[in-house]
Amino acid sequence: MSVLREIEVEHFSPAAAAEFGRALVFDAPATSQGEWWKCWEGCAELSAGRQWVGFVQAAAGNPDIIEMEREPGTEIVIPVTGEIVQVVAPGTCDQAGTQRPDALKARAFVLRQGTALVMASGVWHAAAFGLNGPASYFYVAERRKAEDSEGRGGWVEFADRFRLMCRLPGENLQTKRGE
Repeated sequence: MSVLREIEVEHFSPAAAAEFGRALVFDAPATSQGEWWKCWEGCAELSAGRQWVGFVQAAAGNPDIIEMEREPGTEIVIPVTGEIVQVVAPGTCDQAGTQRPDALKARAFVLRQGTALVMASGVWHAAAFGLNGPASYFYVAERRKAEDSEGRGGWVEFADRFRLMCRLPGENLQTKRGE
């Protein structure tokens, strides 16, 4: 026969979680940011420090994407709130022989809560943006600092200086942009 013991549900806080691990609360300034995103890089370490977790708050919209980054290992992107658009691309060499993301082969995927994208090593990717409103997501990747990526400040422009804009089904970008 088992004995029932009731426990009280507590509010989550760093102090309450300290005995069991570490609470992640994103009220401090972001460690990096771009035009449509704020990121808390390396907010937690996993696998004895070989991997780290990041948290991103992404604005809604359809930004021009002019640069991407890539990871030396796999990276998983996990939506938390809202739907996100994740743009990915294979690599190519520019005329000087420098590796860059290939805008001509880029793809954009909608990730919803309950789904995740595990990107293979070396896949170029932009910071995701919110599809129908602000969104947020976690990522887990091999530990590194963004400025170490490619030795080029973390973000690398497309070959031939392309810029990408995602067209949602049924959307006309020329009308939307007034071009």
